[in-house]
Amino acid sequence: MGFFRRATREPVDYNDPLLDDAAWLRAGEERYNRLISNHYGSPDTITAGGDQRTQYEDPASALFFYQKAIDTLHSIYVCGFNDTGPGSWSRQPSPWDPTIIDRYLNTLRSVRSLRPGAPVNASVMEVTHRLRTISNRFKRYGLDPAPYLARLDTLAHLAPDVDVSGVFWT
Repeated sequence: MGFFRRATREPVDYNDPLLDDAAWLRAGEERYNRLISNHYGSPDTITAGGDQRTQYEDPASALFFYQKAIDTLHSIYVCGFNDTGPGSWSRQPSPWDPTIIDRYLNTLRSVRSLRPGAPVNASVMEVTHRLRTISNRFKRYGLDPAPYLARLDTLAHLAPDVDVSGVFWT
């Protein structure tokens, strides 16, 4: 009578000590690439994917989910066709937006703590670009850029070794 036993999954250790820091981060990015299609839609659904990876103690993968959520905010606020201002955006700035960025920052902090040699430069540079550009767009339309600028400052403190001087932004 054991036909319908509930399968128990062994917990996965996403912090494999046999992987060097770069391989560990690549493995996290590979998991992100496999899983992201389940979370496309909005910055919120993508953030939910990062939250799920965080619950599974998988910060390497969560980092890329949160990075993508910030990229999606950038797409909405900066890259829209015929952008005539906030009224034309498919999403309005909300108190939830800084929370998404905070999740990225907290995960970056965790990644740097767990794996100090993880090559996060590309991620930090992309997020720097996105936050700078969003904050400038907000200034242009008279919206408060302070939440984005404050988090940009936090990012600079978390990754002072990453040279972002050549990051393009408008």
